[in-house]
Amino acid sequence: MTVEFFKKLSGDLTNLLENGEDYNVLIEVGQMPNHQIFKAHSTILNSRCFYLREKLSKAIYYEENIKKIKVPNISINIFEIIIKYIYGGIVLLNKVDAPTILNILITANEFGLEELKNAAQTQLVEYHASWIRRNFAKVYKISFKSDDFKDLQKFCNNIIARHPSIIFDSEDYLNLSEIALVSLLKLDNLNLDEGKIWDQVIKWGIAQNPDFDSNLSQWSDANFLTLKTTLKNCIPHIRYFQITDEDIIDKLYPYHRIFEPNLWRDIMSKLSIPNKSISSIILPPRVISDNVLPPRNNVVSSRNNTNSSNEINTINLNLSAQGSNIIKNVRKEVCKYFKQGKFLKASELYEEISQHSAEDRESASFWDLSYKNCNLEKIKELTKVLYKNTVLTSLNIENNGLGSEEGKELANALCKNTTLTYLNISYNKLGSEGGKALANALCKNITLISLNIENNNLGPEGGKSLANALCKNTTLISLNIERNNLRSEGGKPFANALCKNTTLTSLNLSSNELGPEEGKALADALCKNTTLKDLKFRGNNLKSGGKALADALCKNNTLKDLNLGYNFIRLEEGKAFADALCKNTTLTSLNLENNLIQSGGGIALANALCKSITLTSLNLDGGLIGSEGGKMLAYALCKNTTLSSLCLDNNLIKLEGGKAIADALCKNSALTSLGLKYNKLGSEGGKALADALCKNNTLKYLNLTDNEIGSKGGKAIADALCKNSTLISLDLQDNKLGSEGGKALADALCKNNTIKDLSLYKNNLGPIGGKAFADALYINIPLTSLNLRENNLGPEEGIALENALCKNTMLAFLNLRGNDICFKLKSNNQNIEILQ
Repeated sequence: MTVEFFKKLSGDLTNLLENGEDYNVLIEVGQMPNHQIFKAHSTILNSRCFYLREKLSKAIYYEENIKKIKVPNISINIFEIIIKYIYGGIVLLNKVDAPTILNILITANEFGLEELKNAAQTQLVEYHASWIRRNFAKVYKISFKSDDFKDLQKFCNNIIARHPSIIFDSEDYLNLSEIALVSLLKLDNLNLDEGKIWDQVIKWGIAQNPDFDSNLSQWSDANFLTLKTTLKNCIPHIRYFQITDEDIIDKLYPYHRIFEPNLWRDIMSKLSIPNKSISSIILPPRVISDNVLPPRNNVVSSRNNTNSSNEINTINLNLSAQGSNIIKNVRKEVCKYFKQGKFLKASELYEEISQHSAEDRESASFWDLSYKNCNLEKIKELTKVLYKNTVLTSLNIENNGLGSEEGKELANALCKNTTLTYLNISYNKLGSEGGKALANALCKNITLISLNIENNNLGPEGGKSLANALCKNTTLISLNIERNNLRSEGGKPFANALCKNTTLTSLNLSSNELGPEEGKALADALCKNTTLKDLKFRGNNLKSGGKALADALCKNNTLKDLNLGYNFIRLEEGKAFADALCKNTTLTSLNLENNLIQSGGGIALANALCKSITLTSLNLDGGLIGSEGGKMLAYALCKNTTLSSLCLDNNLIKLEGGKAIADALCKNSALTSLGLKYNKLGSEGGKALADALCKNNTLKYLNLTDNEIGSKGGKAIADALCKNSTLISLDLQDNKLGSEGGKALADALCKNNTIKDLSLYKNNLGPIGGKAFADALYINIPLTSLNLRENNLGPEEGIALENALCKNTMLAFLNLRGNDICFKLKSNNQNIEILQ
């Protein structure tokens, strides 16, 4: 007898999510003004999603036995789909539109949900090809934000191969990522003259160095060396020996100093003596892509049927369909070998068939072995690949339970490998010895540019070794060593490394039990370092070390992004950062979240904003700056013309501070995003902000969650929406608006034509408010997302809403959970998502 368990299990777990029974986690999703709290269970999150598991491991208890985590950069709509999948394992991708699937793909990749990521990517390519073509620029840019979006990359590159002007003639070409450009240069079927391809590569390389003189004759040796470094990953993929003699003289010769001497000598030899043999690799000429394989011998292996041998038997291919079938079979063989951990076999097959298509070359270049439970035997097999392979450039072996022995094996391979540029070995157990081995490898390796070694318990000794390696390494650009228990002994040496290293641009030292002394050492290093742009020091115990870092900002002129959230920074350090902002001219983003800078720190930072001309984002969430701090920041907003994002959540600015900020919004013309949740603004504060919205014409996102605005404040905001023409997202969750406030807002939506997202979760709108929103939706307002969760709506309101949805064609998301509608709403709009 067959019994179906999993369907019921899925349903039970989904119900557990929806009713929130026995929850012990609060997940705060979105950011101002679109924000929502989800109740969840740590056991399920820890076992199903590494991203949320990591968030939980860092979270502090919000209440007794309840942790609160934030997921600010994901929409509520997408998160609800994701969290439902985490609990129940179900996502109906055929029921959502292409833009939503793309967002699901991005989030699934970030959350490490491999099955969902693969399914979303397949759904997009196979069923939404026309939408991808219509939104090509957006999709193409996103496809190269992750090495895992290979299907999207392949789809887009196939289009570009046939129509190169789509990208090379576009306004966004000069902003193309290096990895995307290299992927295009690797295409054998790129339908563009090689001389023109060279022109485009040089154009891109120069654009990455805006300080270059426009007159080539004025370039110094250093300029050519910089261009050579910029194009080091592009140069190997140009088909130099397919470029015409005229173009070699006119186009290549002016830049001959960026070539390796042997390559330039061979180019010139071929120019003068075409039949002369040379040592440089001659890449095949590009051809227009088609479905027929080019003739090539000795390229594909077949499997021996005997049990004693699986050796590769070389066969011949011709232009027949049989050859194409063999290629497909070999790809299946590769997949089989990957599952079995026979990486060397897979690599050998890839080496052979990679010459036949861009898809196979990409598969050969990017390997994702995360969550594969690779033991020591499999890692030894993998290192054999790294010793021999010449095409693998990116390797992800995250979360495989690797220990120090596996780490040593990989480190030994890195000492000899000359092609790998990206390595993710996070969430393993390399320990101190594994860290030391990797450090030794970094002293010898000359190709790796990005290393993620987060959460490997390297300890002080492992950290010290890696820091010392940075003093010698000249290629690494990005290092993530978060959560490795470095402590003082392992953290301080990184300061010394930054004094000597001249290539690292991004360093993450978050959550490493580092204290004031390590902060001071890093501060001294920042006074000398001229390359670091992004420093994350979140979740340490900086305290008084914060003042030293602030002082360093007065001298440093390269750092752009500094994250010091959760560091026990207090009033004096807050004042020091304010002083630094008056002098620094490069920092664009400062995160001081959950640091008790208090009123004095807020006032000092406000004075700094009156002078700062570069800062665009400031996060003071949980700083408890109070009313006085709020008033001074309001004064600063009247003068500052660069800040575009300000988060003042959880600061108790109350009515006086709220009124001051409202007045500032009448004068400020730069701020586009403002967070004021949990600030006890009250009804009068709501009215003041409403008056400001009547005059302000730049603010787009406003979050007023849980501010006790009440019915009168809600009515005032509704009146403002009738006049405001820029706000696109408004969050009024848990504000006791009641039926009158709700009805006023619904009526306002009939006149407003810009609001896209509105959240009224938990506002007791009742029957009057619910029917008013039904009436508004019936006349087809431009709203795309509406949250009416937990608002005491009943069956009659449900009927009214369903009638409205039969006509409305704009709404894409409607949340009605926590109401008593008692039946499932239907809509003529197949793309809408309704949560009940």
